[in-house]
Amino acid sequence: MSRLKKQIEGHEKKKKRNVCIVGLLTTVVLAGTLLPVGPVHLTSTAIAASGTSDTALSKFKDIKGHWAQATIAKAYEKNLISGYQDGTFRPNGKITRGEYATILARATGLEKVEGQNPFADLKGHWSEAAVSQLVGQGFINAGDYAKGFNPNAELTRYEMMKWIANGLMKSGGSFQDAFNDTKNTLLPTPEVNRGTIRAEQIPYLALVRGTGIVGGFQDGTLKPADSTTRAEVSAILLRYMDVEGTDAGKYSDLNEMREVGTTGTNLTTISNYRYTKNSVKVSDISKEETNLSNKSGVVTLHRYIVVDVTQGKAKGIYAPLFIGPETHIFKGNYMAFADISFTSKIEKSNLITFNGGLYNGFLQFNRLDLKQASKNGLVTIPESSRDLIKKDVKKRFWITSVLDGKNGAYSFNQKSENILKIQNM
Repeated sequence: MSRLKKQIEGHEKKKKRNVCIVGLLTTVVLAGTLLPVGPVHLTSTAIAASGTSDTALSKFKDIKGHWAQATIAKAYEKNLISGYQDGTFRPNGKITRGEYATILARATGLEKVEGQNPFADLKGHWSEAAVSQLVGQGFINAGDYAKGFNPNAELTRYEMMKWIANGLMKSGGSFQDAFNDTKNTLLPTPEVNRGTIRAEQIPYLALVRGTGIVGGFQDGTLKPADSTTRAEVSAILLRYMDVEGTDAGKYSDLNEMREVGTTGTNLTTISNYRYTKNSVKVSDISKEETNLSNKSGVVTLHRYIVVDVTQGKAKGIYAPLFIGPETHIFKGNYMAFADISFTSKIEKSNLITFNGGLYNGFLQFNRLDLKQASKNGLVTIPESSRDLIKKDVKKRFWITSVLDGKNGAYSFNQKSENILKIQNM
């Protein structure tokens, strides 16, 4: 805690210092199309900026009426950004690595470090001091740019998110813990299901997604390979300033992903269910097979994701992944989504028979909302289950069930006699 307090105090001191504005700086900032999804529990500086200062409007002739007008004004007031010599800000213009580094170096409250420039192609470039500072502070890993930093290259969204995730980890040990906890989590974005986000990228993205710094696009994607705009970067860095140096444990979305990463489920974070005495976790049984009691098949449970619909509205970071506008909501209960591997042992696929072999309602062979599943790249039981489930062919897919919202108690037995037992407390 002493380390975190020191970082927060340093953050406050940094905010108060005067920052020089480097000349022709194309800089920064991100939000608009990136709206936070779900409860975040922080006050965003970007959102709090309800008006636009006359100074910013007079300074930049091309921001009036832009969705990021107030955000750009706030960033300008904080001396994070400057514009071009022709009086424009060019909010929709793409941002380069050098530009982003210069703004991020101003935004951080971490203790300033006089880092050494490890990049030969950066020597003499106007962003050299800022990049060197970020390398020294730990935002930028020099090893990520073994062939040169190329400061004039367009910044990718993944670079943007990785740098600030590194900054969060340097600002407090709780964020390093959160990073470690999310290495094996389920990132709530369709791109994971489609295989376009690499495993090593997940914990960096989880930190910025779970704290609400980056919320994702309307379709839930994060688009890490895309470039980003000056307006978008401005909003993101304002949010980053709000989060840097805080405690990772205060962000409910991040806590859900941390529980999934360490136990295979978000059950105790999102619901009132708790494990009973001697219960194992999903992660303890995720490599074991369970025979259905009627010998109709063999199932392995990999992940168990819960969405809170007790109040009639889906809550939680995973809600948009599984529940769409046409999904039937079981108000007063929790909806559970299980990632399983299954091998049928009967000639014809029969969901009623499979369900008859389960011990209780903890798992049920019910298909997900087909439209939502297709939209988000989730494999589930099709209209004709025989198209997916065939005798002696192992398949991995998602199924859904309902947990009682008030008085439920469930168990799941394994071959090794490990038992997962939960009860609504």
